Amino acid sequence: MWNKDKSLILSRILTIAAAIAAIIVAVFIPAISEWYQFEMAAEANSVFDRSTMFIPMCVTLYVCDALALAALWNLHMLLRNISRDEVFIQKNTNCLRRISWICMGVGVMMMIFGLWSSIFIFFGMCALMFGLIMRVLKNVFEKAVEIKSENDFTI
Repeated sequence: MWNKDKSLILSRILTIAAAIAAIIVAVFIPAISEWYQFEMAAEANSVFDRSTMFIPMCVTLYVCDALALAALWNLHMLLRNISRDEVFIQKNTNCLRRISWICMGVGVMMMIFGLWSSIFIFFGMCALMFGLIMRVLKNVFEKAVEIKSENDFTI
């Protein structure tokens, strides 16, 4: 039967799988950039010439890949704490804070690359929105940590 422990294990496995996928993608970033420049970007609107797209796209993807690995590491730490029944603690709030800033950083990087391919503006907006949602979640956790701390001192 499915329970919270199995769900937590699945989340940890998926986090590790996503990290492995991010590492594999990093190897293929130049090939992906070259393919996108010549095959996919022909229809996209842009401010800059598509012939100058390769290096900015590689830089954007490498930075976003590194940020994704950092976010996955923080998610791994958060899940590890939860598996130890340490839910409403300051460490988890810090993990959520870092994840929110990482998402905002990815959003900014994608929006800048949107100057070469306008579809990335949409992806940047999605990342910024996700960063905002994570920020709100962090604020909820922070308040819960505060309430838990007050309750611990009351008893």
